[in-house]
Amino acid sequence: MSAAVPMMILAGGVLPLQFALNAMLARSAGSSSVMATMVSLSVSFLCIVGLLLATRQSLPPMGVIKTVPMLYWLGGVGGAIFVAMSTFGMPRLGAAACVSLALVGQLATSAVLDHFGLLGMQQQAISWQRLLGIGLVLAGAFVLR
Repeated sequence: MSAAVPMMILAGGVLPLQFALNAMLARSAGSSSVMATMVSLSVSFLCIVGLLLATRQSLPPMGVIKTVPMLYWLGGVGGAIFVAMSTFGMPRLGAAACVSLALVGQLATSAVLDHFGLLGMQQQAISWQRLLGIGLVLAGAFVLR
């Protein structure tokens, strides 16, 4: 089994904890979802800086950074949207519904990326089995809600 499998299971298990902690942060001291998102992403940034320092990785030369297409820098926008929306949604929907609805969005977008081979993904056609799987997760989200 690839090491990526348990790593992704762990990453998935951390999400509801992150959602709940960010929602608690947003409720505390009159904070907002946007402020809690900023704090959460700032802590994430500091953790990554610490990881870079601990693993003694250096930043690429500025010339290399300038050659990276602008589109590639937009991945961070997705993280900000995800953290902000989950911080807002968690206290309103509950943990199970929030995570399952986020999963529906991830599966649907992933199926489109795969189908068209977008953003470097290997092309895999959307099949009725994939659509059924996404539909079942969506139905499960509504059952959990």
